[in-house]
This record gives sequence, C-alpha cells and structure tokens, in this order.
Amino acid sequence: MESVEEKAIAIVSKAATKAHRGQTRKDGKTPFIVHLERVAKCVTHYGGNHIGIIAAWLHDVIEDHAEGAAIVRETLEETCLPENNLHEIYAIVLALTKNPAIPGKRERFADTLDRILQAPGQAILVKLCDRMDNLIDARDQGQQFLSEYLDLTDQLIATLSDGAIRHGYTEALEQLKVVREDVGFFYEAKFF
Repeated sequence: MESVEEKAIAIVSKAATKAHRGQTRKDGKTPFIVHLERVAKCVTHYGGNHIGIIAAWLHDVIEDHAEGAAIVRETLEETCLPENNLHEIYAIVLALTKNPAIPGKRERFADTLDRILQAPGQAILVKLCDRMDNLIDARDQGQQFLSEYLDLTDQLIATLSDGAIRHGYTEALEQLKVVREDVGFFYEAKFF
C-alpha cells in the first residue's frame, strides 16, 4: 500500500509533467521533465525525504509557467500532506525561483543563493542536485555560456558549502565539485 508521501510524490510528478509539457532542455530535443526526474532521483540518492523530492519536481514550475505559483499551490493542496510539509515545500520552491525583478543574471543568482540559505535545509540539496544535472547538460553549450556557468557554479559552491555540510549534504556537495571539475576539463579541452 502506498504511503501518503508516495502518493504525494506521484501527484506532484504528474502535475510537473503537465506544467512542463512541450518544453525541452537547451538542446531543443530532450523533454524538460527529464531534468526534474533526474533532480528528484538525485535528491533521493543524497538523503532527501519527500519534502525535498517534491520540491525537486516543482522547482522550475513558477519560472517556466505563466500560472506557475497557482499550479504549485493547487498541486500541493491535492497531496493531503500535513500543513507544515506544504509550507516547507513551498518555501523551498520559492527560494529556488529566480526573482525576475532583479536586473542582471549574476545579481539574480546571488539573490537566489541568499534565499536558499534562508529556506528549509533541503533547498540546499535540491539546488546542488539541480546544478549537477544542469552542468552535465551545459557541455553542449557554447564557450561563453559554459564559461559563465562554471563561474556561477563556483559561486554556488562557495556560498552553499557551509550550509550543505551543516545539513548533512557533504556527499552531494563533493559530487557537485567532481562534476564541476569534469565539465571544467571538458571546457578547456574543447575551447582551448
């Protein structure tokens, strides 16, 4: 018999699939939902519970859908999870959502990292897993994009390291560093 948490994850994964229908990754071919599934699996692998897993499935909905905030709220209400779980998940999703009112990519990124540090601890884990998956896909991007993405990854690691360690996500942090180095070597081999 499925637990309440397992049912909630199933509800959320279906809602995320619907919200991102027709969207692809930067390669223009891979369905966007593949990214969310990989991030959710990564969160699971590195010790996240249903709160982190659900946040992983929903972490891009607000940014990528015109009705994103409403979709996230309505989906969470369908889960029958306790109110404190719903608040925690929503806080994580909001922390991971870029603020479009902040001009400049680096400034928006810094703001997001600051909000992640103020959010429930699993926000850090979701962001580490999100960045790992995005880094792997970034290899196919051009030199300027990849160079900037590696710099932002270094900023992410510097900003979130203490929190990752404090919350017990050291293994995920170390894996992100490995992926970053691998992509960095790839970047140098490809462009220099």
